[in-house]
Amino acid sequence: MILIEDAISNDLYQKCLKELDERVSIYCWSSSSLTWDPRVQQGDVGSCITTPVSDNIQQLLDQELKLSLPKYTELVCKYYIWQPMSGIAWHTDEQHDRSFGATLYLNEEWHPNNGGWFIWEDDDGYHTILPKKKLLVLNDNLQHHCVTPVSLGFRCTIQMWDKQAHN
Repeated sequence: MILIEDAISNDLYQKCLKELDERVSIYCWSSSSLTWDPRVQQGDVGSCITTPVSDNIQQLLDQELKLSLPKYTELVCKYYIWQPMSGIAWHTDEQHDRSFGATLYLNEEWHPNNGGWFIWEDDDGYHTILPKKKLLVLNDNLQHHCVTPVSLGFRCTIQMWDKQAHN
């Protein structure tokens, strides 16, 4: 895992928050309860809702994060709102068409009692971080990780993956 503090500019951060706020009241969301693999839903009784970022935000994220992310063919970016009781079981993000996954945290502040801790395992053991504004967590080695259930509030992120072209 690679942790990059202040991964995006304040201007882009504000644009992401504005767009997320606008999308909250639009019927454009999908639920993890309906779309996620059952293996990553083990022990999760809540629902995380997702929607793609706009083309404009996609381009801005692509511009600002190009040098921070591994080489990719196409960057896929989605807003995630982790509702109370939502989390994700241990997994690697590994799929045939991606070589990395990344999380950009959007909450201004996040209290430790709110759950939603990001935990990963590497050769040195287990590591845990709390969501932090504009922190980018890059899973470039497809390491095992999970998110503990959110207990209070809405944990907001942008999830990113590369979409590799198929030959």
